[in-house]
Amino acid sequence: MLFNSYIFIFLFLPISLLGWYGLNRIKKYQTAQIFLIAMSLWFYAYFNSYYLAVILGSCAINYFFSFILAKKPALHRVVLLAGCIVNLGILGVFKYYDFCVENLNAVFHAGFTGKNILLPLGISFFTFQQLSFVIDRCKEKAPHYGLTDYLSFVTFFPQLIAGPIVLHTEIIPQFQNVDRRKFEVNDFAYGICYFVFGLSKKVLLADTLAGVVNYGFSEIAKLDTPAAAMVAVSFALELYFDFSGYCDMAIGIGRMFGIRIPDNFNAPYRSASVKEFWKRWHITLGRFFTQYVYIPLGGSRKGTFRTVFNTMIVFLLSGLWHGADWSFVLWGFLHGLGVSANVIWRRFVPAQKKETEQEKSGFLKRLRRFVCQAVTFGFVCLAFVFFRSDSVADGFLFMKRLFSGDSYHFVKYIADELSYAELYVPTKIITMMFPAFLRDYRMYVCLAILFVSMLLAFGKTTKERLENRKLTAALSWKMTILFVWSVISLTGVSTFLYFNF
Repeated sequence: MLFNSYIFIFLFLPISLLGWYGLNRIKKYQTAQIFLIAMSLWFYAYFNSYYLAVILGSCAINYFFSFILAKKPALHRVVLLAGCIVNLGILGVFKYYDFCVENLNAVFHAGFTGKNILLPLGISFFTFQQLSFVIDRCKEKAPHYGLTDYLSFVTFFPQLIAGPIVLHTEIIPQFQNVDRRKFEVNDFAYGICYFVFGLSKKVLLADTLAGVVNYGFSEIAKLDTPAAAMVAVSFALELYFDFSGYCDMAIGIGRMFGIRIPDNFNAPYRSASVKEFWKRWHITLGRFFTQYVYIPLGGSRKGTFRTVFNTMIVFLLSGLWHGADWSFVLWGFLHGLGVSANVIWRRFVPAQKKETEQEKSGFLKRLRRFVCQAVTFGFVCLAFVFFRSDSVADGFLFMKRLFSGDSYHFVKYIADELSYAELYVPTKIITMMFPAFLRDYRMYVCLAILFVSMLLAFGKTTKERLENRKLTAALSWKMTILFVWSVISLTGVSTFLYFNF
């Protein structure tokens, strides 16, 4: 089930909230938690009941590991090894089996047959979430929770299929605190605002840009330089609004239930380096790889070469985590290079000890940061080309078209793919009265939407817009308009880009 769907907004969410607060009001706390778990499992199995067996099986295995440690703490090393093998093995079978078969056939000219295994929703998210818990249990950083608390931690539906990748310390104590079960008007209202902002980012921006992106990547060979640049920037914006919008909705829904979910994005396109970008983009994934891969490998404690090596390992794994294709691995490799270059630069290029008068005034500092932000955004857009391409070959073809220097107004053809129902009337008028101007008009509309999207992507985050802001009548009207506008636009909605991660 998608957050941006009629059944979720008008049926599932109201039933879940009524049941949760109704049962908590009469102090049936355990029953309320079981009810929410059941609703979360319905949410997860909505498209395919087969998914239910996968997630319940995964929960059972990892909870069993925790149970063993509660009885036999001395087996922590055995459990750690078994936990890593089982969790990564399950993820590997479902997500990477066919990928491995294809590569074995290509290298050894073998005839192995793939199984075309259906990838369970959000398996990469809930697997990493449970793996972090098992590792913490083995390090004696987590207690053995009750089954209800553990299932609440894994299956809580706002963060189930798309993250953020939460830690047990962030969620379970909140479910255990019965004081959080009371209905808080302000928290609920802020939750609605978060949800509406996220919904509008997803439906009004990401899904609008999707038409341009999908057409551009389906016609790579026809792109000229301006068109390729437009498509690359459009995808970077589409992905950001799609994923961050979904996370905003998750945070908002969590607050409606009295549960705080961590932020996953912090204006990543404001970053002045690739390293800073990864402190702002998919924050909880970066946290997972830092805590459970980078630091155990030695982190930055063993010299520059080892730091770069560890960084590359993390980003190659991050690329592979995103998808079973070499294009994702190359995308991770490029970001690893970007972060490593930043590490080397800071290690070997000494910072200026004294600032000039202009730097003290902040002018050169702001100018330098602006240039770094522009370069970083350009690098991120180029790397995302491989993230979006169906293959590495398509990614390099896109790059070839981008830097070809050709210009034969293909931008106008791409702009034709922009579907914006709100402009139906002026589009119809121009079609009837000025048909020769129609294609130019659509191009200007497309550029205007891109410009607005850029302003929003580089502007304030949802948190910055809402936190410490009073819930005024003006804000309520804005949220109402955005909500109605988004709901009307749901008829043309696309699927969530991270849905099958």
